[in-house]
Amino acid sequence: MIQKKEVDLAKIENLNRTESMRNEILKLDGVGPKVADCILLFSLKRWDVFPIDVWVRRVMNDLYIHHENEEKVNSKMLTEFARQKFQAMSGLAQQYLFYWKRETS
Repeated sequence: MIQKKEVDLAKIENLNRTESMRNEILKLDGVGPKVADCILLFSLKRWDVFPIDVWVRRVMNDLYIHHENEEKVNSKMLTEFARQKFQAMSGLAQQYLFYWKRETS
């Protein structure tokens, strides 16, 4: 994909909107929403993204959502909640929450 110029990595870095960057990254084979958000957060320093995995879902449910069945808490709900609560620093909050949950479980 990169060799065929279907995805231009340099172009991604120059995009202004996080969502536009995510859409380009998602074009890569094998890259889903969580990995795309990790690339945005760790490589492109987009602090507004909130990568969600099982640990993040657990901690968000334990601390904020309180759903009986944590597995029914969906990523869209968590992303929106994080956007409202943590705003432009969602990615940093995610890292602290992830680390805390892993260390205390």
